[in-house]
Amino acid sequence: MPETKYQLGTIEASEQLIKDLYINLRTEVNAWAKVTYQTPQARMGYIGQHLVSVVTGYPGGKSGARGYDLIMGNNAYGEIKTCYRVDQLGQCSDCGSVVSSLEKQCSACGSDSIIKKEDSKWLITIRHDAEFFKILEPERYYFVLFEFESISTIDNNNIVASIWEVDPKTKGFGYCMMDYYLNIRAKCSSKAPFNMWPHQFKFALTQPKLIYRSVIKEDGTIDTKIFPTKENSYMDELLPLCEYSRTTTITLDAAKKALLTFDPHQPIGKKSKHDLLIQLEAIRQAKSISNNRLCNVFADAIYLPLLESKKSQIPSCLTRYYKELQ
Repeated sequence: MPETKYQLGTIEASEQLIKDLYINLRTEVNAWAKVTYQTPQARMGYIGQHLVSVVTGYPGGKSGARGYDLIMGNNAYGEIKTCYRVDQLGQCSDCGSVVSSLEKQCSACGSDSIIKKEDSKWLITIRHDAEFFKILEPERYYFVLFEFESISTIDNNNIVASIWEVDPKTKGFGYCMMDYYLNIRAKCSSKAPFNMWPHQFKFALTQPKLIYRSVIKEDGTIDTKIFPTKENSYMDELLPLCEYSRTTTITLDAAKKALLTFDPHQPIGKKSKHDLLIQLEAIRQAKSISNNRLCNVFADAIYLPLLESKKSQIPSCLTRYYKELQ
């Protein structure tokens, strides 16, 4: 549709907008809701729910933000979190003006030096004890991410859609949620939700399995790379450990504990966290340490010291999965 076809302030524009962005969209979402049993509300978070239903084959509970996101059978259910990074406002690096995701030049100064933002994340809300006690109850969590294929250039506006599947009973997820609720949230006056950042260390510790990925190109075509029927899903493993040197999640003490778990006789001295992680990566490669084992050792080293004094506050419905907390 040519940009000049409609003018602001006209009845024609208002009626066409309602047709395009409300009537047509609502019609299509309603049609898909009959297939997926997800909510017919048209929000990006809910579009993520529709996509997960289509990819996994599990229907939704028709409830949107309330009730179960996925009905998996035998009283099992799934939880879906969607992060949408595509339409975030960017910024002109020359004049500092706000730039929309559709613009390739700054409307204020004409510069093409645009900074795309990628600071959206998944939010996990635990508002009270009843929700805390049920945080590990879902059979699986599904993390949906829409992001630009390349954030370093304004010429590539292809979008990558991904879905990861996470077992909440993994130490990386369970310990993280306990630490958030009992330590981080307890000390925070705002009681803000937990921020799970895509592509970061804490998410990698949950041992996420990538079950879906597609590239949505600027011309509207879709190239599906990973899909369950292709049987090409895979676990996202920890990167070379030195790449996590700057993460505050891994303390110096945690790095030492993890290293000594695999090699009790390894000399440590006064080495930096970076050097310790390099040593640990070398051991990882030499001993072919599995990603599962490595994630569990890191989770123990990082979170158990933080949870030791909180054990009495952790209900048995959570501790039963982890002998270290019993």
